[in-house]
Amino acid sequence: MTDESWAGWYRDNKGSDAAVLTTDGQRIRLRIRGADFEGESFDGLKPVAGAPPENGAFDLRDGALADCVLEWDRPLPVLVAGTTRHATLTCLLSLRRADPDLHLALHLDGALYESARAERDFAAALAAVQQALPDDVSLQTRAAWPGAA
Repeated sequence: MTDESWAGWYRDNKGSDAAVLTTDGQRIRLRIRGADFEGESFDGLKPVAGAPPENGAFDLRDGALADCVLEWDRPLPVLVAGTTRHATLTCLLSLRRADPDLHLALHLDGALYESARAERDFAAALAAVQQALPDDVSLQTRAAWPGAA
């Protein structure tokens, strides 16, 4: 599978900065403030070996990125009555509490289909979005999403 990347935003108590998220379907990489983080899930993003972030630049809990919010949009094809259409999946992940809080919203033809707040992983959140869609609409995910929890 080819890596996929999305631009997004990172927010913490030090401010808000542009971020780039990349996944190969197995691992997630996040680049913010010139630092790279990587992991198998969003709540396990750790500084890439050999490139620790500046001391105090990020809040880390057990070596993983914590006490922050990530937000990004991802183009996502959907099948509407047998025809592939383009939609946008908005993702909002809060790592501010002991348990990650993930929210997904699919924007399609002016309508919004959302997952419940406080979902634990992408599979559950995507399933909630799919359940909210009309019967003739289905998500066309190209690859497995790395877990969010």
